[in-house]
This record gives sequence, structure tokens and C-alpha cells, in this order.
Amino acid sequence: MKTPLTRRDFLGVCAAAAGAGLLAPHLRAGEAPAVLRRRPPNILLLSTDQWHAEAFSHCGSPWVRTPQSDRIAAGGVSFARSYAADPVCCPSRASWITGRMPSEHRVIGNGFPILRALPDFGQWFGSHGYETVHIGKWHVPNRDPADSFHRTSGDHPAGQYCDSSVAESARAYLLGARPQPFLMHVALMNPHDICQVGCMRTNAGELPVSLDELPPLPDNFAARPVEPRTLVSRVRNSPRRAPLRSWDETDWRLYRWMYYRYCEMVDATLERVLDALDATGERENTLLVYTSDHGEGLGHHGLYTKSFLYESAARVPLILSLPGRLAAGARDERVFASGIDLFPTFCRFAGIPQPSGLCGEDILAQHAVGRSARDALVTSASFGGRMVRDERYKLIRYENDPTLQLFDLVADPGETVNLAAQPAHARTVQALLAQLDAFEARLTPFAQPAGGTSEIMRQYRAGTLET
Repeated sequence: MKTPLTRRDFLGVCAAAAGAGLLAPHLRAGEAPAVLRRRPPNILLLSTDQWHAEAFSHCGSPWVRTPQSDRIAAGGVSFARSYAADPVCCPSRASWITGRMPSEHRVIGNGFPILRALPDFGQWFGSHGYETVHIGKWHVPNRDPADSFHRTSGDHPAGQYCDSSVAESARAYLLGARPQPFLMHVALMNPHDICQVGCMRTNAGELPVSLDELPPLPDNFAARPVEPRTLVSRVRNSPRRAPLRSWDETDWRLYRWMYYRYCEMVDATLERVLDALDATGERENTLLVYTSDHGEGLGHHGLYTKSFLYESAARVPLILSLPGRLAAGARDERVFASGIDLFPTFCRFAGIPQPSGLCGEDILAQHAVGRSARDALVTSASFGGRMVRDERYKLIRYENDPTLQLFDLVADPGETVNLAAQPAHARTVQALLAQLDAFEARLTPFAQPAGGTSEIMRQYRAGTLET
């Protein structure tokens, strides 16, 4: 394993690149360039919910058509090594807005309350001269978006009912009068509606299409590498996944077919947002970021939805587009990107300071020098799960669980063989565990009450939680 690149080493590389004129103008060390001081840049974060990282026609899938997502990819840089900070809605979204890991912001599962003391990017940019806007799904417990953004609208209904109105609201804002630079989050809901399908036996009646039109099962559908008991009991055998026990191959294939239809449904709404952004005349001064809060099992390893650390749920799409300053249609295979990186990236791009304590990295700076600031990336998950991956290997560990998982993502991208118990890989396991521990040692975890996480929720529901 190569010698780890320290944060100080990486910053030195960035500084050297800036001095040599290798960084884009907005990435130079020190202050923002004159053109951006005269006209502060805009930031548009466009997010979907539960989008598998490869569920796009531009990724080669013949089972889905995503012309608007493809349009974004054709105009920007796609990051192949992009992961959710935690592959479930609330923790991932809280990490987006705070630049912190779940063990820091306290949203360690859906429904857990965020620490009020931590600033979010809406509050931060609002205090640095930006008009801040949030439209669509929020899903950050213990914080009202109206306390974070100047303008808010949206709710949390099914995507088929809200995504069109969210896109229309975003369009109206973009085409209106805006005296200040803006930071806007347009948070679309689909393909999350697939969760409704997952609560029933899909093939209960006549198929909506012929059997030949249903996508095949993924190659690793039947893969059951030696799994931690926590994963088996809390995810694979959880009550919410009980319907899967009666599913046959046709059910799974129909599930996949319906998932792709939800992808296409929300993709169609993107056109209004993208056309409006182009019509503002500010496209070249607007960083467009396109991502999802987590992935989707989609039958890989015989699982659906999220909350686990296999690639299908943990990896997320991430595209950054900035005409004239980022290559169009490029694919970055080097940078390890995480949801915690959005906040520091936005700050650096806008030329404003960032709050102290952020644990993420600047994605644009890493891409500019062609090298990741990390030698390994860490993702957390419900039930005490942690994932750490480097250039080749990926390790999964659950708290108080003796079974580790180690996968060779180069030789075995489908994660079908668990190498953790093989003596030949003992040093790799130890090296990755050391990387994981080193990352977590840099964090500032929230203070656990005497009663643990159950006491947090008890106080939150009772309205007695202090922060």
C-alpha cells in the first residue's frame, strides 16, 4: 500500500499547482480573482433521491433513458468515486448541509435530530452576501429550512406529485429578479417512489410490459459473501424487507423496470430547471452540482433500497459543471468524493471562508491537480456501520460485530467474494482499519447522553432536547 498523502502534503500540491498556473482561476490560493470579486458566482445544487450511480443512459444502461441527466453529464465532469456520507436520507442530507459526518451532526439515522449549534450552508452563505434558496425535499430533523434559507418551498410527498411543482418553482426563481448572487438547492424526490413498490409483491397481477422488456437480474444478484450478522439481522432480514421473501425472478425484474421509470419521470422535470438556468445569461458564472443522497440496491446482492454499504447503495452520482472552466463530458476516476465535501467546495468556489471543523475536502481543487486529497474514503451507515476504501480495496465493519468484509474492487467490482478472513489479506485489513481509525480520530463526535441513542430520541419526542 502506498504511503498516505497527508492533508498538508495535498495542500502543498495545490499551492504548487496554483503557482504554476495549473489551477482554474477560481481555485487559486488566497483571494478570489478580480472577475469573481466583481461578479460573485452562483451555486445551484440539484439533487435527486435514491439514484443508483449507474442508472443513466450516459452510463451505458439500455434499460433507461435520461436525456436531461445526460445533458448535465455532457457539460461537466462526472466523478466515478463519489459516495454518500451515509446511504440513507436524513444522515446524508445533514452531511450535505453541515459538511460533517453523522457522528458529528447527530443525524445517525432517519428521524434523529441535528445539532442546532452547527451552521448549515444556507445560514453560512446567507451571512456572506448570498441569497439562499431551498426548494423541495428537506428531511433534516430538528431544523426548519426557513431558519436556514431566505426563500423556501416544498414538502415531502411522493415524487410523482411534487417533482414537477419543485422544478417549476425553481424555474420561476431563476427567471425572476435576483439582486444578489444565489446559492440554491433544488431537491427532487424521485426515484424514491420505488419504496412504495418495495412494500408489495410486484407481480400480483398482469405485467405492464412483456417479459422480454423487463431488465435482467444483475450479475451479483445471488452473491452472498460472508456477511456481518448486523447486516443480516438489521438489513437483510428486517421486517420492512419481508416482502422480498416471496419475490420470484419476475418480481425482481419488474421492480427494476419500475425503478427506471421513476428515474425517467424525475429526469423529465430537470429540463425546466436547466433551460431556465441557461436563460438567465449566468450559466458560465454558475457552478451546477448534480447528485443524489444515496444509491439504490436494485437487486444487487438480492437487496433493494438503502441503508447498507455495498456499492449499489453507498455510491452516488456526482457531476460538477462550470462552462469554460471545467471540461465538458469528462470523467474523473481519481478523486474520492463524499457528501461532506459539498460545503467546503462551495465556500472555496465562492471565495468565502468556511466554518471551522469541516471534515470534507474541496472537490474542485482535487480535480484541478488530478489527485485526491485522501488515500482512503470513509462512509458511515446505520447500526454502527463503517466503510473505508482505497484505490483497490474496500473494508466494511460494524460496531461490536466480529465479521469484517474486504472486497477487491478491481478484480471483483460486484463485491462477491469476502477476502477479510484470508491470511494473505491480513495486512490490507489492518491498513484499512488504521485509515478508518485515523479519519474518525479527526472528527468531533456529539456527546452521547447516558441512555445512548434511545435517550436522544426520547428527549426529542418529548420536546426536552436541549440542542
